[in-house]
Amino acid sequence: MTPEEWNTGMRNEADSIQDTEWSRDTRRHLRRRAWLSATAITLGFTVAMTALAILINAVVFGLLPGTKATLNGALWSQFNLGWLFVAGLGYLMTRRGFTALQALAGLLTALLLGSVVARLIALDVQVTFPEGLSGTFDLLPASEGVSPSALLLPLSANIVALSIGVALARIRAVRQRKA
Repeated sequence: MTPEEWNTGMRNEADSIQDTEWSRDTRRHLRRRAWLSATAITLGFTVAMTALAILINAVVFGLLPGTKATLNGALWSQFNLGWLFVAGLGYLMTRRGFTALQALAGLLTALLLGSVVARLIALDVQVTFPEGLSGTFDLLPASEGVSPSALLLPLSANIVALSIGVALARIRAVRQRKA
Protein backbone atom coordinates (compact mmCIF):
# COMPACT_ATOMS: atom_id res chain seq x y z
CA MET A 1 0.00 0.00 0.00
CA THR A 2 1.42 3.37 -1.01
CA PRO A 3 1.34 6.40 1.31
CA GLU A 4 -1.22 8.05 -1.00
CA GLU A 5 -3.52 5.02 -0.80
CA TRP A 6 -3.19 4.96 2.99
CA ASN A 7 -4.00 8.67 3.24
CA THR A 8 -7.01 8.27 0.93
CA GLY A 9 -8.24 5.27 2.93
CA MET A 10 -7.89 7.11 6.24
CA ARG A 11 -9.64 10.18 4.83
CA ASN A 12 -12.52 8.03 3.53
CA GLU A 13 -12.73 6.24 6.89
CA ALA A 14 -12.81 9.57 8.74
CA ASP A 15 -15.62 10.79 6.48
CA SER A 16 -17.78 7.69 6.95
CA ILE A 17 -17.30 6.98 10.67
CA GLN A 18 -19.93 7.91 13.25
CA ASP A 19 -17.35 8.78 15.93
CA THR A 20 -16.88 12.52 15.37
CA GLU A 21 -14.01 12.80 17.89
CA TRP A 22 -11.97 10.12 16.12
CA SER A 23 -12.85 11.58 12.72
CA ARG A 24 -11.69 15.07 13.76
CA ASP A 25 -8.44 13.70 15.24
CA THR A 26 -7.72 11.67 12.10
CA ARG A 27 -8.27 14.66 9.79
CA ARG A 28 -6.07 16.84 12.03
CA HIS A 29 -3.32 14.21 11.96
CA LEU A 30 -3.45 13.95 8.15
CA ARG A 31 -3.21 17.76 7.78
CA ARG A 32 -0.29 17.95 10.23
CA ARG A 33 1.48 15.13 8.41
CA ALA A 34 1.00 16.90 5.07
CA TRP A 35 2.44 20.17 6.43
CA LEU A 36 5.46 18.38 7.89
CA SER A 37 6.05 16.61 4.60
CA ALA A 38 5.76 19.88 2.63
CA THR A 39 8.14 21.61 5.04
CA ALA A 40 10.72 18.84 4.77
CA ILE A 41 10.51 18.83 0.97
CA THR A 42 10.81 22.64 0.77
CA LEU A 43 13.77 22.81 3.16
CA GLY A 44 15.50 19.91 1.42
CA PHE A 45 14.98 21.61 -1.94
CA THR A 46 16.39 24.89 -0.58
CA VAL A 47 19.50 23.16 0.77
CA ALA A 48 19.99 21.23 -2.50
CA MET A 49 19.63 24.36 -4.65
CA THR A 50 21.99 26.36 -2.42
CA ALA A 51 24.60 23.59 -2.59
CA LEU A 52 24.11 23.36 -6.36
CA ALA A 53 24.62 27.13 -6.77
CA ILE A 54 27.83 27.01 -4.71
CA LEU A 55 29.10 23.98 -6.66
CA ILE A 56 28.32 25.51 -10.06
CA ASN A 57 29.99 28.79 -9.13
CA ALA A 58 33.03 26.94 -7.79
CA VAL A 59 33.35 25.18 -11.15
CA VAL A 60 32.83 28.40 -13.13
CA PHE A 61 35.41 30.20 -11.01
CA GLY A 62 37.88 27.30 -11.35
CA LEU A 63 38.09 26.58 -7.63
CA LEU A 64 37.66 22.82 -7.85
CA PRO A 65 40.59 20.59 -8.83
CA GLY A 66 40.74 20.08 -12.57
CA THR A 67 38.60 23.11 -13.46
CA LYS A 68 39.59 26.40 -15.04
CA ALA A 69 37.89 29.73 -14.56
CA THR A 70 35.70 30.62 -17.52
CA LEU A 71 33.07 33.21 -18.30
CA ASN A 72 31.61 31.24 -21.21
CA GLY A 73 29.58 28.71 -19.21
CA ALA A 74 28.47 31.02 -16.41
CA LEU A 75 25.02 31.92 -17.76
CA TRP A 76 24.21 28.45 -19.10
CA SER A 77 25.16 26.63 -15.92
CA GLN A 78 23.17 28.87 -13.59
CA PHE A 79 19.80 27.92 -15.01
CA ASN A 80 19.73 24.55 -16.77
CA LEU A 81 20.75 22.32 -13.84
CA GLY A 82 18.57 24.24 -11.43
CA TRP A 83 15.52 23.74 -13.62
CA LEU A 84 15.96 19.98 -13.36
CA PHE A 85 15.77 20.34 -9.58
CA VAL A 86 12.66 22.54 -9.90
CA ALA A 87 10.97 19.98 -12.16
CA GLY A 88 11.92 17.33 -9.59
CA LEU A 89 10.30 19.41 -6.86
CA GLY A 90 7.06 19.58 -8.83
CA TYR A 91 7.20 15.85 -9.51
CA LEU A 92 7.92 14.94 -5.89
CA MET A 93 5.25 17.17 -4.39
CA THR A 94 2.64 15.94 -6.87
CA ARG A 95 3.53 12.30 -6.16
CA ARG A 96 3.16 13.02 -2.44
CA GLY A 97 -0.42 14.23 -3.06
CA PHE A 98 0.01 18.00 -3.13
CA THR A 99 -1.77 20.17 -5.69
CA ALA A 100 0.03 22.24 -8.31
CA LEU A 101 -0.76 25.39 -6.30
CA GLN A 102 0.82 23.88 -3.19
CA ALA A 103 3.89 22.89 -5.23
CA LEU A 104 4.13 26.48 -6.49
CA ALA A 105 3.92 27.73 -2.91
CA GLY A 106 6.76 25.35 -1.99
CA LEU A 107 8.86 26.67 -4.89
CA LEU A 108 8.25 30.32 -3.98
CA THR A 109 9.04 29.59 -0.33
CA ALA A 110 12.28 27.84 -1.33
CA LEU A 111 13.28 30.74 -3.59
CA LEU A 112 12.60 33.20 -0.77
CA LEU A 113 14.61 31.11 1.72
CA GLY A 114 17.43 30.78 -0.81
CA SER A 115 17.61 34.54 -1.32
CA VAL A 116 17.72 35.09 2.45
CA VAL A 117 20.55 32.55 2.78
CA ALA A 118 22.41 34.22 -0.11
CA ARG A 119 22.18 37.60 1.63
CA LEU A 120 23.29 36.23 5.00
CA ILE A 121 26.24 34.13 3.82
CA ALA A 122 29.16 35.62 1.93
CA LEU A 123 31.63 33.20 0.33
CA ASP A 124 33.99 35.65 -1.37
CA VAL A 125 36.81 34.27 -3.50
CA GLN A 126 39.50 35.93 -5.59
CA VAL A 127 39.23 34.82 -9.23
CA THR A 128 41.26 35.62 -12.36
CA PHE A 129 39.62 34.62 -15.63
CA PRO A 130 41.69 33.80 -18.74
CA GLU A 131 39.76 36.52 -20.58
CA GLY A 132 41.57 39.11 -18.45
CA LEU A 133 38.84 39.84 -15.91
CA SER A 134 39.74 39.45 -12.26
CA GLY A 135 38.16 40.35 -8.98
CA THR A 136 36.42 39.13 -5.89
CA PHE A 137 33.26 37.14 -6.50
CA ASP A 138 30.72 35.57 -4.17
CA LEU A 139 30.12 31.84 -4.55
CA LEU A 140 26.55 32.40 -3.40
CA PRO A 141 25.55 35.65 -5.14
CA ALA A 142 22.61 37.68 -3.91
CA SER A 143 20.80 39.81 -6.41
CA GLU A 144 21.23 43.44 -5.42
CA GLY A 145 19.60 46.35 -7.17
CA VAL A 146 17.78 44.08 -9.60
CA SER A 147 14.51 45.38 -10.97
CA PRO A 148 11.42 43.23 -10.53
CA SER A 149 11.04 42.96 -14.31
CA ALA A 150 14.52 41.39 -14.56
CA LEU A 151 13.39 38.66 -12.12
CA LEU A 152 10.26 37.90 -14.15
CA LEU A 153 12.01 35.73 -16.79
CA PRO A 154 13.82 33.41 -14.31
CA LEU A 155 10.67 33.15 -12.18
CA SER A 156 8.60 32.30 -15.26
CA ALA A 157 11.14 29.68 -16.31
CA ASN A 158 11.04 28.14 -12.82
CA ILE A 159 7.23 28.00 -12.93
CA VAL A 160 7.37 26.30 -16.35
CA ALA A 161 9.91 23.76 -15.04
CA LEU A 162 7.72 23.12 -11.98
CA SER A 163 4.69 22.63 -14.24
CA ILE A 164 6.61 20.08 -16.32
CA GLY A 165 7.43 18.13 -13.16
CA VAL A 166 3.78 18.24 -12.04
CA ALA A 167 2.63 17.11 -15.50
CA LEU A 168 5.11 14.21 -15.54
CA ALA A 169 3.90 13.05 -12.12
CA ARG A 170 0.27 13.18 -13.26
CA ILE A 171 1.05 11.28 -16.47
CA ARG A 172 2.82 8.59 -14.46
CA ALA A 173 -0.09 8.36 -12.01
CA VAL A 174 -2.56 7.89 -14.89
CA ARG A 175 -0.36 5.17 -16.44
CA GLN A 176 -0.10 3.36 -13.10
CA ARG A 177 -3.88 3.40 -12.66
CA LYS A 178 -4.36 1.86 -16.12
CA ALA A 179 -1.85 -0.91 -15.44
